Amino acid sequence: MDQLLNDVLRYSTRHPTARIDLLILPEVSVPHAWATFITRWAREHQIGVVCGLEHRIDRSGNAWNELLAALPYRAPNGTKACVPVLRLKRHYSPYETFVLDNNSLTVADRPNKSLYQLIQWRGASFALYNCYELTSLVDRSLFKARVDFIVASEYNPDVSYFSNIVESAARDLHCFVVQVNSADFGDSRVVSPAPTEKQKNSPLRIKGGDNQTFLTMELPLKRLRDHQRLGYGLQKDSKEFKPTPPDFSPTQVLRRINLGNS
Repeated sequence: MDQLLNDVLRYSTRHPTARIDLLILPEVSVPHAWATFITRWAREHQIGVVCGLEHRIDRSGNAWNELLAALPYRAPNGTKACVPVLRLKRHYSPYETFVLDNNSLTVADRPNKSLYQLIQWRGASFALYNCYELTSLVDRSLFKARVDFIVASEYNPDVSYFSNIVESAARDLHCFVVQVNSADFGDSRVVSPAPTEKQKNSPLRIKGGDNQTFLTMELPLKRLRDHQRLGYGLQKDSKEFKPTPPDFSPTQVLRRINLGNS
């Protein structure tokens, strides 16, 4: 982990005009004891971090699978600050529950600790999903028209199943989907709501491997929003994005645009 964070800082030093805003890591990839360190690192270097924390076992034998978002900012007086957002996983996969049960552990209670958040930060609107949560059609539809992108932090061997889900989500929500999976399984990718018959809808994708690495991509949020403001007659010939789906709220698009201009 230290090596990865150092590589991110070296990249930022070598490419000062290509600032890294957000570093996204897979599910259960960071020791829970490192949460405070990650938050301090994000504050000091003003780089946001989204990461899955390893299961935390409490005294009652409950296993807590939590997702951490450390979102840095500058206070009005210029002081560096950071908001840590910690959320308990809402839906554990059947296999994860099976493994916990067979280790005499139980899924942690989740009342009011696993509510999804709409995050508005550095002019962007996004939401976070912890692996199996993304399989819920109801849950992933919550942010239709409200987000520029969603993040899927995963530790998931069923890459074919999730490949279909993230491609569907990109079109149904008409947003980018940033999927980050463990290198053990691969298929970390950025999916765009693009017309696949005209161009690839995964402008960034990696299969996986033994070496620790990170990839960067700038999301063209302004072009996405500008496209979403148009009616179908002006959207239909776009080679970059598909037309927005039914019941897609232009009011929510304007709210995101105004957030970016604030």
